[in-house]
Amino acid sequence: MTISWSEIERQLAPDLGDHWARARSFGLECPVDVFEQLFHDHGVDETFAGVVRFIDWATVQWEDTELSGVALRRVAVPRPYQHAMDEARWRTLAEGVQDDRPEIVEHWRKAGTWLRSPILIAGGVLGSSSTDECLVGFTRLGNPLGLLDRQEVSEAARHRVWLGRVALKRLPA
Repeated sequence: MTISWSEIERQLAPDLGDHWARARSFGLECPVDVFEQLFHDHGVDETFAGVVRFIDWATVQWEDTELSGVALRRVAVPRPYQHAMDEARWRTLAEGVQDDRPEIVEHWRKAGTWLRSPILIAGGVLGSSSTDECLVGFTRLGNPLGLLDRQEVSEAARHRVWLGRVALKRLPA
């Protein structure tokens, strides 16, 4: 069974729990944090829908994993969102992590990473051999890139991300 973006969008409800339950009822499997950031928060975003409309979400398996600074430098960003990532990177390069929320700046200062993992998708899900692509968290991605450029964060430092990969097919029992 194929699960399209438009099918998930049709299930949109103001309440996250209701939206998640509706999407799960037809087979969507993903952690609630991924669901909230990816499907619920972007449920009525036409630009974003254009980026993800060809993905079969039934084939995506989510993993909470870590990527090094070296790997983060290779993460692609969809063209409509490149400016957001670049702006965060340049601002961080020039001034360090800037945010209106003091707890975010403090967390970066202490942990050297973000509070909430961004959402990435593997190139294989998009039908290409390209590297991972950031779908949610463009400014979150720009911050460590700026800190890497400032040499305030090690290239070897690990940063948690949600990574969607093509699910391995299960053999019948």
